[in-house]
Amino acid sequence: MTQLLRTVDEGVVTLTLHRPESRNALTTELLRSLVAELAVVQDAPDLRVVVLAGAGGAFCAGADLKELGATASAEDRQRRIRLVTEAIARLRNLEQPTIAVVTGAAYGAGWGLALACDLTIGSASARFSLPEVPKGLRLPAAITARLVEVVGPVRAADIALGGGTYGPDEGVALGWLAHALPDDESAHAHARGFARRLATSPRSSVAHVKQVLRRGSPHDLTPPPEYAWIEEK
Repeated sequence: MTQLLRTVDEGVVTLTLHRPESRNALTTELLRSLVAELAVVQDAPDLRVVVLAGAGGAFCAGADLKELGATASAEDRQRRIRLVTEAIARLRNLEQPTIAVVTGAAYGAGWGLALACDLTIGSASARFSLPEVPKGLRLPAAITARLVEVVGPVRAADIALGGGTYGPDEGVALGWLAHALPDDESAHAHARGFARRLATSPRSSVAHVKQVLRRGSPHDLTPPPEYAWIEEK
């Protein structure tokens, strides 16, 4: 089964994480597909907007820890670290605007992918969490850096260290959600409408705003691997 779906409609490319049986948990194959697709999008002038979504009522439950398992080598873990970090960096650095549509779970690296997008639209079912610390895992520096940008260092510490779960109302109040819609269908419809409006805007104007937004970021989202997503021993 294809783990990443791609559709294009009037300049809007929608990338759908497609592992609904595992709430779209990130495997090596899925991450590689996402990184490769984002590289294609970067060089495609006819693709004006990127929408990132998840299949089956969830956005992304984070890393597929079952794939790595207890016997994974250090090389396997480092390879996964690099893929997660590259996916986040590519999303953040795309010239095209990026919109995440979050329904259901956005946990760990899944929330990191949403944070890497320019804006996130959620439904009433959206749930956000960084559960790594209680599970003995370390967060990728790219995720924590972006979280600090969005909510500030004190709130970021509370979220990252506490491992709590947050709903859409908190997301809007704290700034990581642009809009919260009453149901999943409304969230997807709102994202499609916004993306289509952006796709008809002059590309140069959109690119200029993205450049200004990037210049306003004090953080490099391509951190060294020792600060990335590794399991505590």
